[in-house]
Amino acid sequence: MIFSTNKKVYNDVNTLQDDDLICYCVKVNKGTIVQAIRNGARTLQQIKETTQACTGDACKERNPNRRCCSKEIKQLINIETKGEQMNKNVLQTNQGVKISFTGAVEKQSIIKMVENCATGQCECMSDETKAKVTNMKVSGKDGDVALELSGDVSKEEIEAALAKSKVINKDI
Repeated sequence: MIFSTNKKVYNDVNTLQDDDLICYCVKVNKGTIVQAIRNGARTLQQIKETTQACTGDACKERNPNRRCCSKEIKQLINIETKGEQMNKNVLQTNQGVKISFTGAVEKQSIIKMVENCATGQCECMSDETKAKVTNMKVSGKDGDVALELSGDVSKEEIEAALAKSKVINKDI
């Protein structure tokens, strides 16, 4: 029998074994989530769809962390993808600017970024740039999201705004 001196810390997935639960509501273990990532899941939504993890509603009662398991799932995604990043390709178009997001990107994060901008919660774009944007449209799916901005806005202005965006520069 092998004894380990490593203590389990339930909010640090590095201390957990493959058979340890990550999602206590639906009873999904670390190994199942890791396998889903190795099979191509790159976002929390894709993990939910493939494993049903993070879809329960008894987190406070069942999870030792007394909260949803999404943070641990995101840790596993970062570990397994070795920090694979979201790729951004910004193109000037006749109508404005189009941004193609690929890789580790959730469509909902891009929608949140647009909503923040539309409601004045965005601090990444200058007032002058905001005034130039007449419409923003999000399309695509997790892993391949497009954002089209209509108006007399330049690629450089949008690249500068993306560099300041708190929504897409956090762990997505």
